[in-house]
Amino acid sequence: IGPNVSISEGVKIGAGVRIKESIILKNVTLKNHSLIMYSVIGWNCAIGTWSRVEGTPCDPNPNRAYSKMENLPLFDCDGKLNPLITVLGCNVRVTSEIIILNSIVLPYKEINRSYKNEIIL
Repeated sequence: IGPNVSISEGVKIGAGVRIKESIILKNVTLKNHSLIMYSVIGWNCAIGTWSRVEGTPCDPNPNRAYSKMENLPLFDCDGKLNPLITVLGCNVRVTSEIIILNSIVLPYKEINRSYKNEIIL
């Protein structure tokens, strides 16, 4: 667990779970060997075994003097989300062996396939 991780009360973390640069809100269940990076996981979510919930870091370039955050458009020319953090709304269920990459998932969804650069309504 870490660096830069915030975990709320009531969170259940299984064996072999990796959490990095993320926020985990109340009553989340992270099952064995799941991976959470650059993400916000909403209240009462459940992440299945061997699943990945991963975003892309949006940090300024530390090698440039006077670097600043670049404000890219939210969508590319094809209507896909540009890479950014992943956010799961409350009560989202991600089944086992699923990858959620650079996506936004609205509340009360059951995710049973992988998604990349999408908003899941």
